[in-house]
Amino acid sequence: MTDREVWAQRVAEWRASGLSSPAYCAGKDFTAGGLRHWAHRLAHGERARPRVRLAKVVRVRRRLQEARPPPDVGPDLVVEVGAARIAVRAGFDRATLAMVLDELLAAAARSGR
Repeated sequence: MTDREVWAQRVAEWRASGLSSPAYCAGKDFTAGGLRHWAHRLAHGERARPRVRLAKVVRVRRRLQEARPPPDVGPDLVVEVGAARIAVRAGFDRATLAMVLDELLAAAARSGR
């Protein structure tokens, strides 16, 4: 039997007993917390965990004037978060920009800026 099947049987027996989880688990080789955990897990199903996507942020220190693009090739939008400046052009990927901004804001919050 798989772990899931074993725990499903334990949870069903516990529910049928009418006992509290500590009373039901007394003298058994599993804990009341584990029993409640599996009862919740079995009742609500296992949700897929969201994928964590990381973006590498490289800090480049340049003088402000050097960092600006030439006036004739300007971006459609410039977003500044702390010392970071992001040039956003037409056709940008919204999801990527959102992830980058989340990371920059989290880094700024951690550093107290």
